[in-house]
Amino acid sequence: MKRLLLALLLMMTIAFSGCIKKPQGDAFSNIKKSLDNLKSYTSDVDIELHNNKNVKKYSMKQLYKDGKYRMEIYDESDKPDKVIVFDGSRSYVYFSKVNQTFIEDNSENIPAYTLFTSFINNFKMAGEIKKEDGEEYYRIDVPIPEGNTFMYNEVMEFSKKDYKPLSMKIYDIKGKLFAEIRYKNFMYNPKLEDGLFSQSDISTFSRYMNIQNDLSIDIKDVYKYTGINPVFPEYMPGNYVLVNVSIDMSNNNAINLTYLNGNDIIKIVESVYTFDGKGFDKKKSGDISYYKKDNQYVVDRNGLIIDVFSNGNVSSDEVLMILNSLI
Repeated sequence: MKRLLLALLLMMTIAFSGCIKKPQGDAFSNIKKSLDNLKSYTSDVDIELHNNKNVKKYSMKQLYKDGKYRMEIYDESDKPDKVIVFDGSRSYVYFSKVNQTFIEDNSENIPAYTLFTSFINNFKMAGEIKKEDGEEYYRIDVPIPEGNTFMYNEVMEFSKKDYKPLSMKIYDIKGKLFAEIRYKNFMYNPKLEDGLFSQSDISTFSRYMNIQNDLSIDIKDVYKYTGINPVFPEYMPGNYVLVNVSIDMSNNNAINLTYLNGNDIIKIVESVYTFDGKGFDKKKSGDISYYKKDNQYVVDRNGLIIDVFSNGNVSSDEVLMILNSLI
């Protein structure tokens, strides 16, 4: 009888303990560990600024590594606007509309408050923080030690799945929303080249390039890495220059040919894979058949699948001339 009672008591104890939620501190300890271990990150960012009942929207790509950062800013129509680079000692701003770079000594002109590392610095400096375990995210509320009436405190929301930042909201001294920053495609500690944070590479907008898994190589070494003899177009619209040949190791070692004209880009991707044409419109021009979806054109050259992308400033006729010159 005693053994039976002990067994029942043990079963009740196990069942009860299974209903107890994990302590909230476990999740926040993991978040703190992620913040402490951050050396680099990349993220696409959408920003809304609320001022005088007006809302200004724009987007950017953020890259950070060991105290250096790069912000590629796009205007409300999603066109390249400017690039801000901090190399660890000075800030430089490249303005795409005038194609010029300037040294920026006035920190007020640099939206560094949108950086994820800005929150981390405030988090570490804050004497008191508020934590909340919400239904969809973890929330941390911190004061801004060096803030002002417009930027008084900020709230960061973290994913419950992987502890990545989802959004940051900045409030003024009266508790009204000043800015909302949403982070997408966030990556903790990716491998980033130092050149991204230098003045010499400031005029290239990397949104259109895979900076995480690309291997930049000389043209003569393409076959060595891919087993593919690349096809180069005989025709290219005026002022476009081949600036990079790279291998995308995350995409079957596809060959990327990147052509730039200022901030306009044409990217040709060559790879061997089975292309079924789903989601594309099949068309014909002259002697070639091709597939089209938005600004992407695809042609099959005897088993070599060639994708041509542009950022919208290249006409359909020009892309077809590129395709014809590849065949």
